[in-house]
Amino acid sequence: MMEKRYQGEWLSLSSALTPPLAVEILPHGVTIHRIIVQVEGKTHDILIGPENPKDYETFKYTNTIIGRYANRVRVGEHTVKKDGFESSVRPISNESPEVSLHGGLVGFDFAVWQRLSLENAKLFTPAEIRTIQNSSTSEPSDNTAIYAYTSEDGDQGYPGELYLETLVALLPPAQGEKGKVGSIVILYRARLTNEGITPINLTQHWGFNLDASLQEDGSGKDKLSVKNHRLNIRASHTAELLPNSLPSGKYCPVGGTVHEHNDKLIKEGYPNHGYDHYYLLAPRPCEKLVPHRISAKEFDTAKAGVELNIVKEIFESTNEPVVQLKSEKSRLKVDFDSNQAGLMFYTNNHPNKQFRKKIHGGSGIKDDGYINGSAAFLEFHEPLSAFLHPEATPNSTDTLLTSNEIYNNFVRADIFVDSDASAM
Repeated sequence: MMEKRYQGEWLSLSSALTPPLAVEILPHGVTIHRIIVQVEGKTHDILIGPENPKDYETFKYTNTIIGRYANRVRVGEHTVKKDGFESSVRPISNESPEVSLHGGLVGFDFAVWQRLSLENAKLFTPAEIRTIQNSSTSEPSDNTAIYAYTSEDGDQGYPGELYLETLVALLPPAQGEKGKVGSIVILYRARLTNEGITPINLTQHWGFNLDASLQEDGSGKDKLSVKNHRLNIRASHTAELLPNSLPSGKYCPVGGTVHEHNDKLIKEGYPNHGYDHYYLLAPRPCEKLVPHRISAKEFDTAKAGVELNIVKEIFESTNEPVVQLKSEKSRLKVDFDSNQAGLMFYTNNHPNKQFRKKIHGGSGIKDDGYINGSAAFLEFHEPLSAFLHPEATPNSTDTLLTSNEIYNNFVRADIFVDSDASAM
């Protein structure tokens, strides 16, 4: 019997008009273990990862939530101030003596999150719960789940006790959405339980390969690259990195560089060591953007009966995607939207080669893993170490959360069978 942390829970939806969509979630780090899509009788799992959920113990930072702070932060003591609150942050080294990666030694990716019933959710308003309940004609528990976790004061060097809830929802396509299979929404909420301030920057560290399930057996291992996927990122700048991969605080325009991903093949201009870069998204003045923070006072008023429904805005959004990943070979396409200022794009340059899913041609056992360049990790979050470089990106948040606010961060992935793509 597997430990509770690795017992997957399935969310699914299906329709007579479109292929079905299903997601398997593990309480271990709110891991999205599988995204299953049916295309013309073929079953695809579009996420890389181990076959056995327990192998996420060593298959770190794959398909999990990352926090309290995504990416890299300089080790040391940092004073943070905002709105009259002040505290000290002491990130713990784990990647190198001067670098703290993805929240520290034991981040949110390794925590055991508890699934809540909708009526027990604390960080969603009554109006939002009704929207979640009405998001499908099937039972709500079949296509939505909320997971909760409490991070204690001082956890991995971060101040303040932080209570978090993560919503994962599958949405059916709206009437008339040609080729659409459905949507996956991940919404993170967090609140300090006492007065204070803390940095927070969450993301889902998921790795996509839209062709991996086309491998019929282990002989396809060397064909698992995503370099023939097409990628479009509506970016304006990339973050400049120091030799230790910490951000310098400077941003460089993408125009005319390999970082100008304008529906080009990933292999075009592919760097020697692959992609591992943060992209600052271009401003979107004509689109309604979901807020990064909710006033705690406004939220508490809404809990008492006043309508506040950001979930509805996300579920019904018609914004243009900020990122698109597609494959002509599988004819699958994923459009992404988020309220975050940017994203990391990483091509699995230093993969854990121990395990590979059977549906991807692997054996599922040790020493049969993925090659370099085998995934497109698309991790939406605010700029790197933003609380240490607030002047670098004035149009984004400083990633500081006070007890007067509710953290609100979402990513939405719309999955399509691309009828306009021809098989390679």
